[in-house]
Amino acid sequence: MLLSRISLAALRTFAEVSRQQSLSKAAIQLHISQSAVSHQMKLLEQQLGVILFTRKSRGIKLTDAGFLLANHASKAMLQLENGLQQACQQQQSRLCIAIIPALCQHWLIPRLADFYQHHPHIELQLLQQDTLADFNQQQVDLHLHFGHGESVGLNSQLLMAERAVPVCSPGLLLQHETPQALLQADRTRRLHYQAGEEDLPGGLSWNGWFNQAGGEVNPHQPVTRFSHLGSALTAACTGLGIVLAWQQLIEPELARGELIPLSDTRISLKYSYYAVAPAHHFERESVDTFLNWLMRHCAQ
Repeated sequence: MLLSRISLAALRTFAEVSRQQSLSKAAIQLHISQSAVSHQMKLLEQQLGVILFTRKSRGIKLTDAGFLLANHASKAMLQLENGLQQACQQQQSRLCIAIIPALCQHWLIPRLADFYQHHPHIELQLLQQDTLADFNQQQVDLHLHFGHGESVGLNSQLLMAERAVPVCSPGLLLQHETPQALLQADRTRRLHYQAGEEDLPGGLSWNGWFNQAGGEVNPHQPVTRFSHLGSALTAACTGLGIVLAWQQLIEPELARGELIPLSDTRISLKYSYYAVAPAHHFERESVDTFLNWLMRHCAQ
């Protein structure tokens, strides 16, 4: 194959020489020495076995073979330049967002249609994970994390605080005279997540909620445990039991009437939602666009 024997660097240089009609002007445009240009042109002619141009007192004159090659080389370089620009633009408009599963499923996904309506050119890749992203090992642009907002070597932007409130399905509540009766009934199933009684990420357990709201956990109630809050919320929607939900996450379920609060007492959690990433990630245009959209919805 002829192309495999040809120096692509020399072809690029020849395309510039033919465009400038001068070795010296091509050298200036390519930021290399004139002798380097001459060397590459001699190499290209040797590889092709043809004379591409003749030297004049001022500039060069293409031979018939040189003129033909220059036409194709110029088009090829232009196509390559366009391809490189498109590749860079695509990379800039593609965002990998790491996000805690519950926030992704119950808060972000219901709002994604609005994001794409306003920013159809940005492609999102959503990576669900609880642990903070390792930006040195993972190709992640931003992590929507639930925590204290302090990470060594990373910047954090507060998105919104969170509060906990017990909820259940409307059908389950209808089986009891009052919400308080449901909360205390022996047959009421309590739904737990992330280490059960000690809800480590939220910093609040059922015992903690009852201590602040007034009352005590009924130790005779059956319990089902889940590894993620999102699963516990889904189970509550089916009528399986009561769950200590996070207020921000259940807005869609509350609006659709799938879940009903069992108390007016909302207990603030010790952690909040943050956008976390290395400082220079926040300077990326696509990250800035996504964050601005995100902040508008968090403010609502």
